[in-house]
Parts: sequence; structure tokens; C-alpha cells
Amino acid sequence: MAVSGSRFAALTVIAVVVSALCVAAGWWQWQRTQEALDLERASLAAPVAVTDAADVDGFPAISVGRSAYASGEYVDQQIFIGPRELTGRSGWWVLTPLQTDGATVVVLRGWVEDRGDAATTVPDGPVSVSGTLQPFETFYADRPRSPEGDLVVVSRPEIEAEWGVPVTSLLLVLDEQDPPTASGLLAVTPTVVTGDVPFPWQNAAYTVQWFVFAGFTWVMWWMWAIRDRRDVADADSLAT
Repeated sequence: MAVSGSRFAALTVIAVVVSALCVAAGWWQWQRTQEALDLERASLAAPVAVTDAADVDGFPAISVGRSAYASGEYVDQQIFIGPRELTGRSGWWVLTPLQTDGATVVVLRGWVEDRGDAATTVPDGPVSVSGTLQPFETFYADRPRSPEGDLVVVSRPEIEAEWGVPVTSLLLVLDEQDPPTASGLLAVTPTVVTGDVPFPWQNAAYTVQWFVFAGFTWVMWWMWAIRDRRDVADADSLAT
């Protein structure tokens, strides 16, 4: 028996409503996806205490490249890493231990062309520092020291052996210090910055799922339309 015109119209209305609801649900899930990304990015952008992001035992991958801060006092056991280039000039990275409450943080205070520059003098008294967390250099970790006895790689084992204390598993590339010191040290650009957060695939999958449901609604509607035309054709042939 042929599907009546009124029933066909009703099925069309139902298809419109159902597909619209599916699209709305998919759009809502997509917004949830964007909100999750925004929240994660905001969380990563917020500075964190160095000792909360890394300790002597390790660090979560998400800590690499994060903005971080610490307070304490520098220890006069400075290490020069070099030669390192900056704007085409050869110089040295200046690493200084910062003794915080219960931890020693390796602070890459900056770059200097001359190790005898007054700017390399270790500041006295309490300081507050902020910067970017970076991993130690593991490539060429067994590379020998320079003829002057300086390290050529920012190697955590070598630094710990020289300073005689364990250090946090990430170093801090200095951006700001309070109180500030002489301006002879030039800032070092972090090699690793906070990457984008993992994409929330679950919410995205739900988005696609609802859009697929919307499309499937019209596939079903089309199948009903074809069936209706066949029923009408069969009824007409029987009538004749």
C-alpha cells in the first residue's frame, strides 16, 4: 500500500527535526572540544613553581617548555658551557645553581662573550627568578670537556658531579630576575617552548558521530521516498 502524501510529509518533518537535533548536538560537542583546548592552553600558559613541575626523580612531559618561577639564593659554583654562538658570535652559556627550599635548580642565566665579564658575577642574597623549563642535553653527553676544562654539553650527570648535589630534572632558562643584575648577560632563547595540548579526540569523535547521524537521517528519508514511489508505481500498475 502506498505511503500517503500526508505520511510522506510527516516523515519529512521528522527527518528535518531529527537531523537538526543531531547537528545541534554535534555543534555542542565541537564547542566542548574547543573549550577543552582553551582550558588546557590556559593551564599551560600559567607559570608554575619549578619544584612543582620537576623534581630530582623526573618530570611529566607536559612540563617541558612551561613558564616557571623559583625563589632562593645562588650558590657560587658557576659553570660555563661553550663555546655557544649567539647572533654569529662565539661565547658561553652561564649556568648557576639556585638553592631553593629543598632543591637545587640549574639556572641558565644567559650568554656572555667574555667569561671575565663582570655580569657573570654570582649575585648575593635572595632572588626570585622566572623563565622557561628546558630539558638537559642528552646528545653528545659523553663529549669530553674543552681544553680549558669547561663543559661543552649541558649534561645533568656532569653538572651534579661538579656541584656535588642532585638537581631538578629540568633547568630554567632565565627570563626575569628580581632584583635584576648587570645587563652584560644576554638572554638565551629556549629551544623548546610549550607545545600545543593534545587534541581531545573523544569530544571530536562525538562531534563527527552526531553529524553522521544527521546524514543518516536523510539517507533513511531517501530510502522511504524511493519505497513510496515504488509503492505508488505498483498500485498504479495493479489499477490498470
